[in-house]
Amino acid sequence: MLRHCRDTDGSIVNRVLVIGSANVDMIMGLSRLPKKGETVTDGVFMQTFGGKGANQAVAARRSGSEVCFLGCLGSDDHGRAIERALSADGIDTSWTVWTSEVATGSALVLYDAEGANYLAVAPGSNYMLVPADIARYVEENGAPTMIVLQYEISEEALHEAFRVAREAYVPILFNYAPARGLVKKINPGINCGIVVNESEASSLTGVQVSDAASAFEAGRELRNSGYRFSIVTLGTLGACIVSADGEVHVPAIRAVSVDSTAAGDTFCGALASALVEGKDLIRAVQFATAAASLCVERAGAQPSIPYRPEIERRLASEEDWLAFG
Repeated sequence: MLRHCRDTDGSIVNRVLVIGSANVDMIMGLSRLPKKGETVTDGVFMQTFGGKGANQAVAARRSGSEVCFLGCLGSDDHGRAIERALSADGIDTSWTVWTSEVATGSALVLYDAEGANYLAVAPGSNYMLVPADIARYVEENGAPTMIVLQYEISEEALHEAFRVAREAYVPILFNYAPARGLVKKINPGINCGIVVNESEASSLTGVQVSDAASAFEAGRELRNSGYRFSIVTLGTLGACIVSADGEVHVPAIRAVSVDSTAAGDTFCGALASALVEGKDLIRAVQFATAAASLCVERAGAQPSIPYRPEIERRLASEEDWLAFG
């Protein structure tokens, strides 16, 4: 059950609290990805902002939700620039935690002409978010409508986020990414859904996911471990949902892939937004799929995340696809 927040004037606000990471991204587009020890020249470089938490916050906001981002940034130029960019998107950053002990998180991204990519992340300030920061937010603001989590913060902070959500009966959308194994120790609670891609699902369940059939098998394992619903995303093969209402395969929308960076984050942020506004799970996944299909057609993380009108136009152009649900 969703808990709706109220603004100072008493109006209902569907507020998504995203607890997670924020990075400065160094991105290079290449004709092909290098082999070990090889140099590939003539790349195109850009610097943008990313991090799974910040990306999902931006995606949820651009999809139409009120969003607060709770993360830790370095007290450096990159951290200040990230905070300004999130604020410019209309995201509440007033609860940002700052540290001078380490630099703001950073990521290196290489992508090729087909949109495949390599990613490496230095967490930096992201691991400086502590349980007390999360507890204090809920104590002083009350419960949000939904909490969105990933796995680019510390183990202690992640466990605290689950704890406060269970105690406040707040639904969680947990994107188990990147796959790091520890999540098996987490008690998800009765109102937590999980989103994973093929490799994350394989890591978590031991099922080698390669198609819809194996995705459903992994999804059942996840649901049986305590999650209210599971979603396994399969890129161009769509997404598989396992919930109390049954098992549904949502096909992908055809897109011309330029860069797949942030496509999964866009999916999660858009999914959270759709769920808090009351869409059922299938329609919410369709909405998220449309958002992700737009994301892959552009380069960069946050610059590629679409806005609500674009998503609705993409959905409107896929009427036959929508009809199956």
